[in-house]
Amino acid sequence: MGSLQQIIAATPFRDPMWRFPAEGGEYPLSDLLAQSERLAAGLAEQGVKADDRVITLFDTGSAAVTCLLAIWHLGAVAVPLRPQRINQSGKGLVPDVIRICAAKAIVHTAPQVTFNWPGGTLDLSYQQLLRNNAKAVPRADRALRDLALIQFTSGSTGRPRGVRVRHDMVLTQLRQLSENYRAEGPVAVPQSVGSWLPIYHDMGLFIGMLLPLFCGADALLAPPEYYVRNPARWFRALSDQRCDLSFSTSSVLAATLRGTKRLTPQDCDLSRLVLYIAAEKISPAVMDDLSRRLGPLGLSPQGLRTGYGMAEYALGCTSSLSGPVPRQHVRIAGDVVTPCPTSANSLEFVTIGRPNSGCDLAIRDPGGRRLPDWRLGEITVAGPCLTEGYESDAAATDKALGQGYLRTGDLGFRVNGEVYFVGRKDDTMTVAGRHIVPADIEHEIEALSFVGAGRALLFGTEAQGADLSRQILLIESRSAWTPEQATERIAAIRQMTRDRFGFVPSDIVPVPRGTVEKTSSGKKRTRVIKARWLRGEIFRLSTEDA
Repeated sequence: MGSLQQIIAATPFRDPMWRFPAEGGEYPLSDLLAQSERLAAGLAEQGVKADDRVITLFDTGSAAVTCLLAIWHLGAVAVPLRPQRINQSGKGLVPDVIRICAAKAIVHTAPQVTFNWPGGTLDLSYQQLLRNNAKAVPRADRALRDLALIQFTSGSTGRPRGVRVRHDMVLTQLRQLSENYRAEGPVAVPQSVGSWLPIYHDMGLFIGMLLPLFCGADALLAPPEYYVRNPARWFRALSDQRCDLSFSTSSVLAATLRGTKRLTPQDCDLSRLVLYIAAEKISPAVMDDLSRRLGPLGLSPQGLRTGYGMAEYALGCTSSLSGPVPRQHVRIAGDVVTPCPTSANSLEFVTIGRPNSGCDLAIRDPGGRRLPDWRLGEITVAGPCLTEGYESDAAATDKALGQGYLRTGDLGFRVNGEVYFVGRKDDTMTVAGRHIVPADIEHEIEALSFVGAGRALLFGTEAQGADLSRQILLIESRSAWTPEQATERIAAIRQMTRDRFGFVPSDIVPVPRGTVEKTSSGKKRTRVIKARWLRGEIFRLSTEDA
C-alpha cells in the first residue's frame, strides 16, 4: 500500500456520493477531488509546497474535505484546528500553533476578515483560493515515513500538543479500522459511513473523511451542532442513507438519546448499522439506554462496539468484537481489582475491547513492569501507529514516549484479553483508603432529575492553608438554588454517593451553565476547570437569591 496521496488518487470501483446535510449539498467524490485540485493550484500559487505546514479552520463540511485533500495533493502537512478558536484579534490557540509548527499558511472561510498572523504566516480565504485561475499542479509523491498531519490533542489538559502523524500511521490505522468492521465474519468493508464528529478531531477526521476514501464508501458528514440540535433527524439520516458504520461518544449520547424517542421502526431502520462508542470512558447506563431506545429501531447487540484510542496512536488501539459488549462488576483496593456480584458498593465497567493487531497494549505498575489480569495500572501503548513525538516539544515527547512506548496517563485493567478503562490517573482520588473514580460518580449524579447529562464535575484538591484533602463537586444549574432546594438537593447527592460509593464530597457547589467546559469530542476539561477553581475564577451560584 502506498502513501495517502496514492489512496486519494486511486479510482474507486464506483463514484461514491458524499452528503453534507447541514449545508444542503451532495456531491460525487469526483467533484470533490476536482475542486480540491483547483484549491491545490491556488495554494501552490501562494507558495505552498511539499512539507509546508498548513493550518485549516473549518467545521465539518465540504470545504474542510476539499481543503485537506488539496493540502495532501501538494504533499504539504495538514494542521486541522477548531474554527471557534479564531477571533478578530487573532488571539488564542492559533498563534501558539503557528509558533509550534512554523505554519506556512492558514486557510479559513471568513472572506471579509484578514488576520495578521505572526511569523509572516499567510492568511488565505477558501473562497478566494477557489476563484483563482492558477495552472493545475501535479500530485506530489510522498514516502510512507513522511509527515501527513499534525493533530493537536483535544484539549482536556489545556496544553496544545501537536502529535506528528506519518503517512504509514494513517494507512495502517485505516486498514485496522476496516478489519475491525469485519470483526468475526467475512463482511464487506463499509458501504456508507456517517459521522457528526468534528473533522479537526482525530476521530472525526479518520471516520468521517479518511475511512470513506480508503473504502470507496458513500459518506454522510455533518458538524456536531447538526446532530445535537436534532438527534432524531441524524439517526433518520443514517437510516435513509443506509449507513452501516458510525461512531459516537458516551457523554454526547447521554445528552442526546432522549431526543430519539419519537422515532419509529417505520421511519428509521438501523438494522445494518455498526455503532462504535469511543473517545472517553463508557457509561454502562448509556449503553443500556442506547439499547433500550435504538434497539426497537433495529440496532442489535451485534451492532454495538466499543473502542479506545488517542491521537498519539493515530486513532484506535482497541476494538470490541461483534456481539454483546462485556462488562465487569468489581471492587478496587489499591492496585488490586476484585470481581464481585452486582451490589451497591461495586463498580461496573464496560470493556473498551481487545488490542488491535500489532498494538502492544500493556497495563504497567509505576516502575514500568507489566501487570497480570485483575491488577490496576497505567495503560501503555506501542505499535505501528505510534507517533514519533510531539511537534517542537522534546520534553513532552521524552516524558510520554521515552521508554519506547506511550504512557497514556490512563488507568485500567485486563481480564481474559479484554481491556477496561478506569479513569485518568491524574483525576482519580483516594479517600479514607477507598479508590474513587470521579467519572463513575459523575454519571450517577447526572442521572438525578435536577442535574442532567454532562453537568457534574468532581475533582480533588488540597484545602488552602491546610493539609486536608477536599473533594469539589460542581453542579451546573440554570439558576441559583433556594435554601430549600439546596438542602434537598445536597442531601440527595450525599445519600446517593454514600450509599452507592461509600463516599461523600466535601464541597457541593452549584455553578452557572457552561462552567463544565468540554473538548471538541465531548470530554470534560477537568484539569482546566480545576485550575480555574484554584485561581478563584469560577462563579458560585448563591443558594439564597433564587
